[in-house]
Amino acid sequence: MPNIYIKLKNKSETVYFHSIMGTYSHFAWVRTEDPAKGIMQITPTEDQMDKTREILSYLKNEIEFEEVNKPE
Repeated sequence: MPNIYIKLKNKSETVYFHSIMGTYSHFAWVRTEDPAKGIMQITPTEDQMDKTREILSYLKNEIEFEEVNKPE
């Protein structure tokens, strides 16, 4: 499955991000990849990649983050 990685501007919003994305659990799974850096891994189902990206674009109005490359 493809993954999307994002970096939260404010690391303290990790739980908030998880809570919001949890309501979309049938689209994607979320895990904290690197808590110290605020990096989150989003794993959408293959057939929901476009919808997951759409959800993320709406979330940018609530939470500041940027898409990043897979952390080493």
